[in-house]
Amino acid sequence: MRAFFFLLIGGLVTSCAAGPPQPVASPKQQLAAQRILQGKVAGRPQDCISTFTANDMTWLDRSTVAFKRGSKLVYVNHFNGGCDNYGGRYAMVTRQVTSQMCRGDIVQLIDPVAHYPAGSCVFGDFIPYRAPGK
Repeated sequence: MRAFFFLLIGGLVTSCAAGPPQPVASPKQQLAAQRILQGKVAGRPQDCISTFTANDMTWLDRSTVAFKRGSKLVYVNHFNGGCDNYGGRYAMVTRQVTSQMCRGDIVQLIDPVAHYPAGSCVFGDFIPYRAPGK
């Protein structure tokens, strides 16, 4: 019994040391990410972006979204702690007091058919990607 206890504790410690799972992108999401970011260079992370001009959103993987602003500027956001409940079928809903989405804002995932909440995610930094020289 004592040996079982130590094996159990050892397994728990080992599983914690492995780190979080990496985001998994489908082939369609990988292609979208390549197309959206092709020829663009990352800039300094920003705390917030305007919702008026960044409303064309694309999921790049289970914890990353891109907000296109025309053809020359894209903001990429990696959710803090991921967004594993996404699963490709939920709508993303934000509740905003201002006209901006900011780091730390909570995003709720809603089933678009049954209208039930399926989880929540938290925005990280918004990283701008621009074409060089623009």
